[in-house]
Amino acid sequence: MQNYTIAEIDLSVLQSNMKIIKSIADGVKVLNIVKANAYGHGIVEISKASEQFGADALGVANVQEGVKIREAGVKLPILVLFQHFKDESDLVCKYNLNPIISNDECLDEYDKYLKKNGGSLNLYIKVDTGLNRMGARPEDVLELSKKVLSYDTLNIEGINTHYAAADMKDEHSKEFTNNQINIFNEVLNNLNKNGINIKNAHTANSAALISYKNTYFDMVRAGIILYGYTDSFYDLGIKPILSLKSHVVLVRNIKKGESISYGMTWTAQKDTKVAVIPIGYADGVPRKLSNNWEVKINNKYYPLRGRVCMDSIIAEIGNDNIKIGDEVLIFGNDKKLNADTLADKAGTISHEILVNIGERVKRIYK
Repeated sequence: MQNYTIAEIDLSVLQSNMKIIKSIADGVKVLNIVKANAYGHGIVEISKASEQFGADALGVANVQEGVKIREAGVKLPILVLFQHFKDESDLVCKYNLNPIISNDECLDEYDKYLKKNGGSLNLYIKVDTGLNRMGARPEDVLELSKKVLSYDTLNIEGINTHYAAADMKDEHSKEFTNNQINIFNEVLNNLNKNGINIKNAHTANSAALISYKNTYFDMVRAGIILYGYTDSFYDLGIKPILSLKSHVVLVRNIKKGESISYGMTWTAQKDTKVAVIPIGYADGVPRKLSNNWEVKINNKYYPLRGRVCMDSIIAEIGNDNIKIGDEVLIFGNDKKLNADTLADKAGTISHEILVNIGERVKRIYK
């Protein structure tokens, strides 16, 4: 059965974005972030492509995501970015994942599994430099590191932190970010003084990669930039890799004075035609786009009319020769219609737009 509403993902653009990111990163390792179903793009396919195109490691949010891509055959190091639960410790070891820990909660569990089954585990320590979400406090990192190294089954592969406002341009945010960088450097220096050498320090998210070169350390984290979005992405040559598309399912004549969709929020000022498109907020088109977005059909833009429904949207096409079956671009690699401009209309960020693309939207890979 044909899918008329699809997310078309161009892996050649992913490869191009990765080349640009590697060039910006200036020789340090690149960790591709594939959490949240690879920001809606498909975690297995993007992980495999990342491995093929030269990523140094992958980042997932939780153990389940790590297990999924390991079982799919991915060999790259997989970092579990968020604190996992104690009863997931065996899975971390079994699937050779690299946990990022905030405390010593799971150390005994790792050690028990590894002593029973053999092998060792490379882990990371997260430092809380001001986001106050996860991570050990700076003053506690040395003690935690020493405790990790007291187990002959455990190694400290790296250390990291996360910035609260690297994407913001106001002076307070810049000052806050620079303070986070200073705190992280102090932690690294303290570890070095105590004979603990870290080979994979990483702090730069997509925003810091662009704006704070002093955050690169040994590895950078390519998140939203990997998928084609960050400040001035077109200026960098970075392009969106996903296009959300559907097709016209009905063309209807609307008379002057008739209203469209729920709540009668738009009324025709003249006789016109509309195209009904089978995609709605269940598929990732925010309801806030009601009367506030355009779609592209046959290389021309048409305004949405009436409320976005769960399963459909309606565009006014005037007297243009639009036919049933014509392709419709909702957003994608288009300067006017992309996840950034759509996010501005919806009062959110491109990350949320991408991860909210619904399950019934088939991902197609070019």
